[in-house]
Order: sequence, then C-alpha cells, then structure tokens
Amino acid sequence: MSLSDLSGGSLLDHLDALRGTLLWCLGSVILFAVPGIIFAPELLLRYVKFVCPPGMEMHYFTPFEPLIVELELGLLLGVFCAMPVILYKLSQFIAPGLYAHEKRWGLLFLLVSLFLLLSGALVGLLCVIPIVMQFSGTFAADGLKPIIGLAAFLRLSGLLAAGFALVFELPAVLLLAIRFRLVSVEFLRRKRPYVITGLFIAAAVLTPPDIVSQLLMGLPGWILFELTLLIGARIVPPEKEEEEVSSYTEPQTVYSDSENAYAAAEDSAAFTDDAPYRQAGRKKRRIRHL
Repeated sequence: MSLSDLSGGSLLDHLDALRGTLLWCLGSVILFAVPGIIFAPELLLRYVKFVCPPGMEMHYFTPFEPLIVELELGLLLGVFCAMPVILYKLSQFIAPGLYAHEKRWGLLFLLVSLFLLLSGALVGLLCVIPIVMQFSGTFAADGLKPIIGLAAFLRLSGLLAAGFALVFELPAVLLLAIRFRLVSVEFLRRKRPYVITGLFIAAAVLTPPDIVSQLLMGLPGWILFELTLLIGARIVPPEKEEEEVSSYTEPQTVYSDSENAYAAAEDSAAFTDDAPYRQAGRKKRRIRHL
C-alpha cells in the first residue's frame, strides 16, 4: 500500500503503513550494521590512536569486553549510516497529513536537521573527545598512570556524540516552531537567560564532570541559539498572510426572487405555527407578575 493514499484511510491502514515504515527502518539499520561490525575493530584502533595522546593506551577488564565493544560500535555505525533512510521513511509516513506549504518546510527541516545532527555527532567525536583525552592525560605523573577501560571510553564517546547531536539539533526545532508561530522571536529573547542556563545544565548532565567538556558543549549551544534568533527574525511569515486567512468568509448563496418569496412564505408559516406557543408564554409571564 502506498503511503500517499492514506490521507483518508482507516486506522488499520495507518497501522499497516506504520509497520512497513518501522520494518524499513529496522532493515536499513541491520543492513548498515553488518559492514559496521566487520570494520569495527580497525575503526576502533584508528580512533583510539587519533583521540588519545602519545603513550596512553586502552585496557579491557573482562574476557569478552573487546567483542562486546566492537558489536556495540558496529550497531552505532549502522544507526548512524541508516539515519538518512530512517528520516526519509518517517517523512513519507507523515507527509499525507500535511498541507503543501507544510511539506516544503518539512523537507527543509528534514535536510537541516540531518545536517545538524551529523555535524554535532562529528564535532563531539573528532573535536571534543581529543580535547577531553588530552586534558585527562595532563593528570598523569610519576606513580600516577591512567588505566582507561575500552568500554568506558566507548560510552564516553557515545554520550558526548549524542549530547552534541541534540544540542546542534536545537536550532532546527526552534526555527520550525518560529515559522509556524508556535513561539515568537521576542518570546525567546525574553527567555534568553533561562535558555542559556538550561543549555549549561544539559551540558553538565550529558558530559563528564569536568568544566572543559561542559564549556565545549554549552558555548556552541549558546552560539547556535543566538544564530537561531537572527535567522528566525527573517523567516517569520508576514502578517498579510494571516489577514488573508482571517478575512476569508464563506460565499453567500444568491437566490432568485421566486426563491426569496418562497423562503419568506416558509418563515411566515413558521411564525404562524409558533403563535400558540408564544401566547402560552405570555400567559405564564402574566402569572409570574401576579
């Protein structure tokens, strides 16, 4: 069944389309996860050498920890590579319930959100993790050597990548809300202190308990929020469109003289039929006055 034919379908049709969409998403993740698992060991070694300072090594503390880490990394690579397919199939499922202008903005939102999502994840993995590992290596001294577990390192990398992806996704969500007048730029400007505080609180939650990684997440989020305000002021729809929509009135039906006479006769007949009820009402009002 085509998703474009579901605008007037039944609940079972929508559920069947949702099942097909979810199967597509799951299948794309599995398809990309297979080569991800195959190349995971080589990618993991290259990534560790890239982000860690010279002399720092990874360790594993259980016999199957490297295998589990490689499987998790392959699954993450599968989700990462399948994200365009997932977003495309979800947009196809939602599209039949949208107007034409909403579809245009939805497509733009899809492309921008995908770009920001991938950009945030790459910034976290390729820029922030090396800085965090360099900062961690500065604590090493005689008698104090870092022993970093492979699984803990992968969890830290995934957490920072997901956190930066969410922070970078904030402008796309806010611009879409501004365009459809769910929020206004003036409202966001008034709430700027609360938004900035929330960004740094989210950075403190999503990052390790060190000031470096918190600043590396909070400051880009602040900059992106200010850019969102500048762009949002330019994409607000003009008020003329709202005036045209609000001034729309339903067309009045024009009747001929004979139809007008017939309608007047119907009104007079209804008026005559209602006479007994009006007389009874007058008698009741007289009784109340007495």
